[in-house]
Amino acid sequence: MINQYFIKRNITSFSILVFLAAFVAIQAFKPRFMYNDDGGLREFGIGFRRKTVVPAWLVAIIVAILSYLLVLYVSTPQMYM
Repeated sequence: MINQYFIKRNITSFSILVFLAAFVAIQAFKPRFMYNDDGGLREFGIGFRRKTVVPAWLVAIIVAILSYLLVLYVSTPQMYM
């Protein structure tokens, strides 16, 4: 296991690695709420069949924030218990 002190010193780097792993996994699974039947990204909007309220850019922002919070939690778990 990686030392918590090492993670604490490199929070940004580990957050980027976690983000990339999570985002690549999302892109590999191609969930239907983000992709059309032909594999292209859906357009942002409501009211039509080919649009979505959860576009890729919003998913990227949410995954980035969650990955940073996850790395913070792993590096200092005693603060959150």
